[in-house]
Amino acid sequence: MRSISSHRLSATCSWFALLLLLIANNQLRAQEMLTVEQAIEMVLKNNYDIQIATNDAEIARRNNTVGNAGMLPRINGTLSDNFTLNNLNQKFSNGNEINTNNVTGNNLSAGVALNWTLFDGLKMFATKGRLKRLEQIGELALKDEIQTVVANTMTTYYDVVRAQQQLMAIDEAIRILEERVKLAEARYQVGTAGKSDWLQAKVDLNEQKSNRLSQRKVIEQRKADLNNLLARNAEVEFMVVDTIPLLQSESMVADVESKNLQMLIAAKNVEAARFARKEAFAQFLPTLIGNVGYNYSRANNSAGFFLVNQTNGLNTGFSLNVPLFNGLNSMRQHKVAAIQLLSSQFNLEKVRFQVRASQYKATKDYMLAMQQLKLEEENILLAIEHSRIALERFRLAQSTAIELREAQVSFVNAQTRLVNARYAAKLADTELLRLRGELVK
Repeated sequence: MRSISSHRLSATCSWFALLLLLIANNQLRAQEMLTVEQAIEMVLKNNYDIQIATNDAEIARRNNTVGNAGMLPRINGTLSDNFTLNNLNQKFSNGNEINTNNVTGNNLSAGVALNWTLFDGLKMFATKGRLKRLEQIGELALKDEIQTVVANTMTTYYDVVRAQQQLMAIDEAIRILEERVKLAEARYQVGTAGKSDWLQAKVDLNEQKSNRLSQRKVIEQRKADLNNLLARNAEVEFMVVDTIPLLQSESMVADVESKNLQMLIAAKNVEAARFARKEAFAQFLPTLIGNVGYNYSRANNSAGFFLVNQTNGLNTGFSLNVPLFNGLNSMRQHKVAAIQLLSSQFNLEKVRFQVRASQYKATKDYMLAMQQLKLEEENILLAIEHSRIALERFRLAQSTAIELREAQVSFVNAQTRLVNARYAAKLADTELLRLRGELVK
């Protein structure tokens, strides 16, 4: 009877284990494999900052028209129809007199008038130039926002990869520590080593397991940050690649000033400020407006001297406005525009120094990170070999637990430094691409 129960219990446990395995496989399948290219594609479609910058660029494009600059004529049509009811009392020079009450009347008038500014001190051309620069600034600002968002996406994505690789290093350390615990326990059982080695091995193993839990928390936080950039729920699960690729291009240290989007925007702002100053100067010059129109008028009265009065025809002419004095406002606005131009030039120089400093730091970071990465790639091979030899010596009772622990700690630290060095190099080459405006083609 006991054997039958034991057999059923064993079968139940087997089925339960199989069920857990199937559930785990389904969960892994449910998690999508998200590549950095897919993340960039999603952020370009969904990111709100990019959508806002797109709308701003579209507004600037729609504002850049000859009509908005004042180059086109204005045509207005008018129509009015008035009805009257009056008491009429008229006396004429020949002695006739009209006294009539409740006289009805109707006055109908219609017309089309065209007004065209022929000369306004060239202000309309300056306005058109400024609007064109504002459109170009909108396009550059959109590109810059895209570059920034993509750089943040790549940085966050590879931060998830880095955290995942650090978790893999912890898992490897746990595997080695579990082997160490088994060996220390075996040596303790046969009496060739003290219990303290076994206890220390257990303590070190539990420490790494605790580190694993903390690292899992870090990964979930980094994934939530990435989901936020992708404009989707923070709890969406996904998997990432297990490598951090590097460009390692010599062009990374090339000059960036001619391509940097912030520099181009600042330069366009200087051009727009120059046109704004020309607009302000145009207020000192006369304005010539030409006009042409067609009018129709008809008046009907039931009594009076005129029973019907109708006129229609064309009219044309011009008006010349010469500014003489307007409270010195034109002079004030011209001086303000000149100061704004000077400020935009100062801003261009400030941006130039900032870009140069950013390029210098990113280039140095990239070069140093590549040197460190090369060193850590060599060092990890040494740490793996050292850890393997230390474990084998401990298995053969040729070394102490302290020596094995030092080798294992060295191995974990080497893996962590390698992951961090590769991530630092990726940050630097991403920043250099962003500075050159080449992160997104």
